[in-house]
Amino acid sequence: MYRHLIFNRILQFVFLILTSSSVVASDEAITEQSYLQEFPVVLSASRLAQPISETPNAMTVIDQPMIKASGFRTVPELMRLVPGMYVGFADANRPVVSFHGATDEYSRRMQILIDGRSVYLPPFGGVSWADLPIQIEDIERIEVVRGPSSASHGTNSFYGVINIITREAFSQHGGSVSVTRGDATDVSARFGRAGTEFDYRVSLGYRSDLGLDNTVLNDHNSTRLINFRSNYHPNGADSFDVQLGSSNGVYGLGVINRLPEAFRETTAKTDFQQLSWLHSWSANNESKLTYSHNEHRSLDPYLCIDALTCRGLNPPIPAAQGYTQQRVASMRNVLELQNTQQLGDSNRLVWGGVMSRDYADFPLFLGRPYTINPWQVFLHDEWRVSQSAVLNIGTMFEDNGMGYKDNSPRASLNYHITPQHTVRFGVSTATRSPVMAEAYMDANNTVLGGVYVPPLTPLTPEKILSKEIGYMGEFKSLGVTVDARAYIDQVTDMIFWDKYPMVTPADSFKNMISAEYKGLESTLKYHWDEGRSFVSANYAYQEASASFGNYPTQYFSTMSPSPVKPATFPTFGDFVRTLYQSEFMDLFPQIVPTHSASLLLSERLPDDWQFSAGYYYRGAVRVINVSTDVTPETKMQRLDLRIAKTIKFDRGNSAEVALVVQNATRDNYTKYGTINPTANVLFPRRGWLTATLNF
Repeated sequence: MYRHLIFNRILQFVFLILTSSSVVASDEAITEQSYLQEFPVVLSASRLAQPISETPNAMTVIDQPMIKASGFRTVPELMRLVPGMYVGFADANRPVVSFHGATDEYSRRMQILIDGRSVYLPPFGGVSWADLPIQIEDIERIEVVRGPSSASHGTNSFYGVINIITREAFSQHGGSVSVTRGDATDVSARFGRAGTEFDYRVSLGYRSDLGLDNTVLNDHNSTRLINFRSNYHPNGADSFDVQLGSSNGVYGLGVINRLPEAFRETTAKTDFQQLSWLHSWSANNESKLTYSHNEHRSLDPYLCIDALTCRGLNPPIPAAQGYTQQRVASMRNVLELQNTQQLGDSNRLVWGGVMSRDYADFPLFLGRPYTINPWQVFLHDEWRVSQSAVLNIGTMFEDNGMGYKDNSPRASLNYHITPQHTVRFGVSTATRSPVMAEAYMDANNTVLGGVYVPPLTPLTPEKILSKEIGYMGEFKSLGVTVDARAYIDQVTDMIFWDKYPMVTPADSFKNMISAEYKGLESTLKYHWDEGRSFVSANYAYQEASASFGNYPTQYFSTMSPSPVKPATFPTFGDFVRTLYQSEFMDLFPQIVPTHSASLLLSERLPDDWQFSAGYYYRGAVRVINVSTDVTPETKMQRLDLRIAKTIKFDRGNSAEVALVVQNATRDNYTKYGTINPTANVLFPRRGWLTATLNF
């Protein structure tokens, strides 16, 4: 029944498109004001508030109605609503989010922000999604920049940016309490007040998950968190925003019957503080000064560092041979100044600078604690060349704190054929600096399978050149919007494993791979019932290819291999060439799914009922740099359902009861995995019931 409902809505949507040939011609008379009001206003693409039809990159906005309709409990799963985005699970407490083929657990090529604050962590890079001190109910919207954005957000904004924008302090009127039970158990409480000069909101939460398959994985998790936001606005010119948050989590790790990965409980703690002062000058000019601090600490009590001597005790004991404690600490401090200036009626400029201090202490992988001090200067200009053409041009000059300076220019021309129909031509560049684990790794243990040495040649930043053509259209009389783009991303100096760089077996990193990604992305949205019901459909087609820009150190070696190497390889070079060709280069096209799609339907029903369904399709995909004997992720065709009832009381109080079922049809698709015991785990049917009281 549910699938018929979805397909009926699709057919209705297609019929409306096919019968709308006269829509563009009948658009109302063009005025400058109409050009500025047709599309949602976003902040993340250029640091300027712009209609999405005038941004320099393609963007996806996930708003509150979409978040609620999806039934998702976590930010990573919401990324299924972004065309071309990959979402996987190493296990239930280690989600993987990546874009354009960066399918590894430490996705180092995409910047993740919360209210403009980077949560990208040293030393491995990526994000610790499971213990972000934020509740999904506190998210106002998520803005995803689909394309290189170093010009605005610096190194690591390589493939794009995810900016999670939380609700303002004044948005919480009164309180709310929510309880979830089922395969997930969550409890949250939120309260706040808005005043004439001071607003605040406080969120307390507990979230937990039973895991995907406890017969194979020890992947349960539980996290306690607190989040506070306040705003003091004594006059019309100044605003002081304070955000504080903390999370404490317990996360299961381990794979059954795999001795080096015994069942155990790990812990993690995250704290952040963010202080901002916004001052408005005359003529729409403003300055913003922000200081932020992020700190993350984790403990693995029984980590195997010698697979040959680890004892298969479940759980292990502290004295067991081959195990040790792993403590990791990382901190980031950032001071940022941003100025926005109106240069006449047709020109706006945003400029500023960022100073950072990154610290990491990872004894098992780094020979000592490291501190780097990167800094950045950025400039972006929006010039309304004519009533119908907008030129965005900008760059960021940065020092990565490791001895390299880079410049990342970007430019786009957005031409409004009519106020509702726009084409965008864009060229952008970006860099990705090596993380500390790549630049400084020095370890002799088997945590990742062997001995690791610093690079023989110092690493340089990766570089990307992206070209795209985009179209955005709004068919107002039908309630339909369309967003599509075609792109080519060319990556050079990609950092990759340098296998056996010395005579003795050892691994390192090297600027090695040149890659090309190309494809099509599209989003179609259809609203009805005064916008309270909608369909959002996404589709992406992707291709990937790679070649050597720089060969592995031992690629042409004529030395004889050690006795443990198979006799079929007369030299080290023979072995290395065969390894790279069969294990990586031949498999590179598989690291992106050729086809992926999502469809989210939300329909308001009589008597305050709401029904939603999400269909998620992804072709087969292989985790990057994983052996050929590991099963790739199979095709996913997943259906999620949500049904909710709202009950209204006196004085504006209300309650909601919602049932969510994920993978309702039990599609037997496999999960992310780097070894077969985990790669063959099927994503199960999962469900939970949530009751919320607002007062």
